[in-house]
Amino acid sequence: MIEKLPLLTPDASRRANTITRCHDRLAARRRKIEARNRPSGARALGAECLLVGGFCVVYLIAMAGDLLAIAARR
Repeated sequence: MIEKLPLLTPDASRRANTITRCHDRLAARRRKIEARNRPSGARALGAECLLVGGFCVVYLIAMAGDLLAIAARR
């Protein structure tokens, strides 16, 4: 039964296709990793600073209001 099976020989075109697919998958993975590690843009950094600054201002105003309320009770 096994004697009737054809002998497998290397196929150059199939090998080239396999190597091409592997290179494409590796390149896609590399681009995905690079995109994840890419630094954020200047606009995103500016928006983040503005947001944090806004929260700080709101906190300071609330704290000043609490201090004035404590001072008014005395």
